[in-house]
Amino acid sequence: MKKQILKLVFTFLVIGLLSSNGQSLLPELSAQEQTQNEDYECRYGQCHATAKSTGRRCKHCVSNPGDYYCWQHD
Repeated sequence: MKKQILKLVFTFLVIGLLSSNGQSLLPELSAQEQTQNEDYECRYGQCHATAKSTGRRCKHCVSNPGDYYCWQHD
């Protein structure tokens, strides 16, 4: 039991030290990779509008090829 607690404490210390040095444990995606991941499910692409409540890109799909905005952001 003591060994498990010590391992847990050590793990948290290592994670804390790495995050305080500005190093991330997970690789960051480039803007292009994020865009590709965002619109892979949409047939004609994802809406380009920004949600007022969150400040993030709208997750709705556009209806027609060549459209940039969904039905809510026309």
